[in-house]
Amino acid sequence: MRRLALLLFLTVAACAAQPTVTKQAKDLAPLGPCPPSSWKPEAPPPTASAKTSMVLLAVGEWARFGRQVTIYSADAPPRTEQLGVQERDAPERIADYWRAVDKPNRTGLDDIPWSAAFISWDIESAGVPRSLFCPSQTHTIYVERMVERARQPNAVFIPQPPQARAPQVGDLICASRNGGGTTLDNLNRGAGHCDIVVEVRPGEVDAIGGNVGDSVTRSVFPLDESGFLSPISARPVFTVIENRLP
Repeated sequence: MRRLALLLFLTVAACAAQPTVTKQAKDLAPLGPCPPSSWKPEAPPPTASAKTSMVLLAVGEWARFGRQVTIYSADAPPRTEQLGVQERDAPERIADYWRAVDKPNRTGLDDIPWSAAFISWDIESAGVPRSLFCPSQTHTIYVERMVERARQPNAVFIPQPPQARAPQVGDLICASRNGGGTTLDNLNRGAGHCDIVVEVRPGEVDAIGGNVGDSVTRSVFPLDESGFLSPISARPVFTVIENRLP
């Protein structure tokens, strides 16, 4: 019995020690063309400039949700300085974001991350056609499509390594999360998150995203002396997406 118990223990221990295998891009089926949608934005873009409209829409939603602010630093956990409206108190508005990715039955009450739906809603509402941006409920999937689209003429979203692009207003800052392991060299469709840059100051950049602290949140990230993102353990950025929209 002792020998059998020891064998069972060693077997369980060996299983527990197996590393998590992350899918590689080469193992995934091609995404194919952007699927059509019947969803239409609720209102015209705020301005004639799609880039400016993206920023204004993000700021407007941030105000609607009570202006929550989270500060990130390289050597300390993120801290929320102002608490905004939580998702449980705005399910109908979050449902609007979900409609932009053809998920009309979802709300902020179902515990499904809605941050990619928020970004998709923003960019579509800014007047960007699907030929230039394909909405998705998953950040890393629309980033993968951006990488593919960037190889073609007239691309407007150009994913860059964070060390190669100092973030500018209108850009997207995208990070892997929950051990997703996504990088520009391994677009594995893992868990991720993107925010829209709305302000750049010496040493800091502000970016707005959905489902951050269960709200639409303005996150403040540190920049180095050259204006590039400083490494943040709580938000492992894998790309800054250059926005070339007019």
